[in-house]
Amino acid sequence: MRKIRISLSVTTLAVFLISCNLINPPEEIPALIRIDTILVRVNQFDQGSASHQMNNVWISVGGINLGVYELPALIPCLETGPQWIYIRPGVKLNGIAASRTAYSFFEPYEIKDYNLEPGVIATITPTTTYKEECLFPWMEDFEDAGLTFIYPNYSDTIFRNQTDTVKEGRFSGGIYLDKNNPYFEANSSEDFVLPRTGTQILLEFDYLNNLGFEVGTYAIEDEVATWYSLVYVKPADRWKRMYVDVHSTVLDQISADLFRMGFRAAWDSTGRATQGIIMDNIKLIHF
Repeated sequence: MRKIRISLSVTTLAVFLISCNLINPPEEIPALIRIDTILVRVNQFDQGSASHQMNNVWISVGGINLGVYELPALIPCLETGPQWIYIRPGVKLNGIAASRTAYSFFEPYEIKDYNLEPGVIATITPTTTYKEECLFPWMEDFEDAGLTFIYPNYSDTIFRNQTDTVKEGRFSGGIYLDKNNPYFEANSSEDFVLPRTGTQILLEFDYLNNLGFEVGTYAIEDEVATWYSLVYVKPADRWKRMYVDVHSTVLDQISADLFRMGFRAAWDSTGRATQGIIMDNIKLIHF
């Protein structure tokens, strides 16, 4: 009887250990993909600057979506061995963290048969460029003497090419407001026919400012222009790039024939005596 009891005890212990392994199986060790930044190359002269602020990536490995990650990112991945890695750059639409979206104008970055090893960090620096089908109806980099803006009569000042603070190139555009020149508005000198296909239409620009300003568009119907505010840009003490959604307003204003991009600012009487906005590399872009 004792031998039987010992045998039963050993059998019970074995079953218990097997059950524990089934309930708590050994954890797989993931590979790690590190992405610090994205490099952009401009292939054609008419695409303008390569300036960008791609601050998130949408990544899949072996056809499995791993999600969206803020850069710099260290991304765990259970798919190991030779893998197909597919990365789409992304931006914060209208500067809002909760409005992250894939940037549809850049080519996705792909690597085939990239070997991922468990527990090993693979550092990848995606490189991309604009898709061939991108259209750039308006670009202003402030490098030429004649700027592509018009100003209403009530604007107290205008954009001026300046060299004191420049994002890239020789010049950027600066406007300065004070109590004697308290209001600014500049609009694109051209009115644009924009697509209503539902694809992205973005107004992009680099900026550095100690005064908030408004970005908007005039929707023009039967030669009557109505202003629609798109986003308010808060002060920034370092260069940033803004991606302003235009296509939502274009879809809403179904009767409008044309659209005119614009910027507005008003002097803040509670702030410093002279307040400024510096901009560079403005682009209106769509397919």
